[in-house]
Amino acid sequence: MRNTIIIFGVLYLWIAFRLSYNEAIEFKFTNAICESYNESWFIIHKCRLKAVNRTVNTMNVNGTILHPAYRIGVQLQMFKRANGYKPWLFNIHLDACRFIKTQYNPFAKIVFGLFKEFSNINHSCPYVGHQIVEGFYLRPKSLPHAIPSGNYLLSMTWYFDNRPQFITKLYFIYMEDL
Repeated sequence: MRNTIIIFGVLYLWIAFRLSYNEAIEFKFTNAICESYNESWFIIHKCRLKAVNRTVNTMNVNGTILHPAYRIGVQLQMFKRANGYKPWLFNIHLDACRFIKTQYNPFAKIVFGLFKEFSNINHSCPYVGHQIVEGFYLRPKSLPHAIPSGNYLLSMTWYFDNRPQFITKLYFIYMEDL
């Protein structure tokens, strides 16, 4: 009799926890802007968000590198909205070819880890031809939980041979309801 009560008690607590547990994290892309500075090197075919349902949307970016790029750099900047977008957390410039081999920067490693399974940008240099990020969406479990709630902008300026070629701006909302 006592074992039955303990089993039902544990089962009741487990069910109550499962019903009351809510991740309470909302992550949603609000805008994606891609702009090519030099269309003789890089052409953007598609840069858009697609709504899957009310709470989930995916990002699709499709571009073509017309000439082999051996020296690729990227400047990652994170902005937080507070009376306009203000610089926040990091502003780094890294060698993308070296990063693909060793993943030496922790912030870039987080950003790259989020979208590498949705992309064909996971091989070493040189890059040429179609570069695709297709169906990219974020799962709240893959985000670090040290981010405060708010509106953010992740800006990535891509450099080929130390010349800016294109920029990708991703606007998103991160809300954590505790």
